[in-house]
Amino acid sequence: MKSSKELYIVYCIDTEGPLHEPLQATFDRISQLFGVKLKPSKENLRKLQCLELDLKNKEDIAKAFNSHLLGYNDTWDKVDEMLDRIMTKKYRDQFSDSNGRGIVYNWHCIDHVGFSSNKRRRDIGFGNIFNHYQEKIDEHGGIDKIHWHFHPIAFGREAHMAATSYANSTDVLHEIITRRVINNNWFPTVNRAGFHTVRRDSSMFMEEWIPFDYSNQAQYDYKDSVQADVVDGRFGDWCRAPKSWKPYHPSYSDYQSPGSMNRYSTKCLNIGTRLRLLTEHEIRKAFELARDEGKAILSFTNHDFRDMSIDIEDTYEKIFRIAKEFDDVNVLNSDAIEAMQKYCYSEDEVVRNKLKFSCQVQTQGNVTKLVVNQENGAVFGTQPYLAIKTKDGRYYHDNFDELEFGKSWVFTFDWTTLLLEQIESLKVAANDKYGNSVVSTLEL
Repeated sequence: MKSSKELYIVYCIDTEGPLHEPLQATFDRISQLFGVKLKPSKENLRKLQCLELDLKNKEDIAKAFNSHLLGYNDTWDKVDEMLDRIMTKKYRDQFSDSNGRGIVYNWHCIDHVGFSSNKRRRDIGFGNIFNHYQEKIDEHGGIDKIHWHFHPIAFGREAHMAATSYANSTDVLHEIITRRVINNNWFPTVNRAGFHTVRRDSSMFMEEWIPFDYSNQAQYDYKDSVQADVVDGRFGDWCRAPKSWKPYHPSYSDYQSPGSMNRYSTKCLNIGTRLRLLTEHEIRKAFELARDEGKAILSFTNHDFRDMSIDIEDTYEKIFRIAKEFDDVNVLNSDAIEAMQKYCYSEDEVVRNKLKFSCQVQTQGNVTKLVVNQENGAVFGTQPYLAIKTKDGRYYHDNFDELEFGKSWVFTFDWTTLLLEQIESLKVAANDKYGNSVVSTLEL
């Protein structure tokens, strides 16, 4: 270690599994984004990529549809071939930090569910991508962690279409979480916004359950070209958010502005795509903040449906080259929870106030209840998360009633909810504000 000044490197991946795009769909996107209508053909695509057509926005088109961005991992075999290269210790250690620690990947796994059409051959089903990555993580030493990523569902329920409303997607949203609590003993602690987009409904959802958010995409130098799908704040409006590489508490009235919400939001720019890119200038600003204030979080994201190694090697080369200009700053490869904990809290706070609660099923006369009592620390949000699986395979989430605000909660099993004999599995989950996660299983 060089000094006490630290720059935490947090590599987030929007983990969505295989993605297929036929040639017709590529040219449909070219038309939608740039108003250019051409006959779909490999030759016309090559001409666009090589700037051979006399078009007004030819440079932007070539950038948005270059061979890397169109080189999709469209099967699990292709995804796994990539993972088995980049998840090895040998590969990770090419980019070792000041402590000799190799790359840490933060896999923000999605569930593709709730859709009625699947033209891009997504892996549809609850837990498919989560379980696939958990197996890969275990296979490669258990170094990485899985975090939260969710795509709100568009009106047409097409699996490849973008949307922004959590409120329109609550049916699948809670079933995804409930299944992960029940089946995987997992509860979301870190968010990466689907389509880079936070709105008031998703902001309030996080404020109830998720203490850390890596979604802010404010930039020091906004140089992205105006593209039709992202103008006027569409998909990732971060123009008012803090540009510095450090977490902030959002405002209740404006998720972009610093305020009094409990969660921390921090900056995370893109690599290997067409907009809001992590530039050398942005990397240098992160190092400057770490040098001046003693710490900073440099975070970036891309997708697993492209060859990540190209972006990894380009990005980490820049980071370690710029690091030579700041020889008093330690570069530390970090998981997303660890970086937030170290930036925002002391180690003593994280350990001393670690969340602990007890759960008991109690029967008094004809009334059966689940009672949850907080024993140490404090639940993030207003109450724990209740997850139920019935014996006939249904998954439910429901609210608790409050016995004592912030300290004790109760759920009643009766004819208006479920009877205890109908339930196969019952679990209670929660985070604290420090990112400690607890899942408690009730023995029935």
